[in-house]
Amino acid sequence: MKAVKVISVLAGLAVLFLGLVFLIGGRPLIGVVMLAVGVFLEVFGMKTPKTRDVVIRRELELTGNVNLESMKCSQCGGTLSSENVSVRAGAVFVACPYCHSEYQIEEEPKW
Repeated sequence: MKAVKVISVLAGLAVLFLGLVFLIGGRPLIGVVMLAVGVFLEVFGMKTPKTRDVVIRRELELTGNVNLESMKCSQCGGTLSSENVSVRAGAVFVACPYCHSEYQIEEEPKW
């Protein structure tokens, strides 16, 4: 897209120059039309694209009794904190900082 803008600016300059030449040369209608086209190309080439802020928010709602302070690694028994829990692909994963094992937390059914 950037190349199109550079080409537009360069073409706009050329058309502006030709419009001035036609105005000086005694062809005012063609000169004014070319000046208008040149100004349009310059404005199109110089405008900045609009940006949008996108906020991605993920919420995790666990049912039942979940207490992060009492979570222990199922491999080595090390204590886990909230920094070790992450959400990937809609599932809750735990990474143990001691034994470097990763596993998915599966919620037991309520019934």
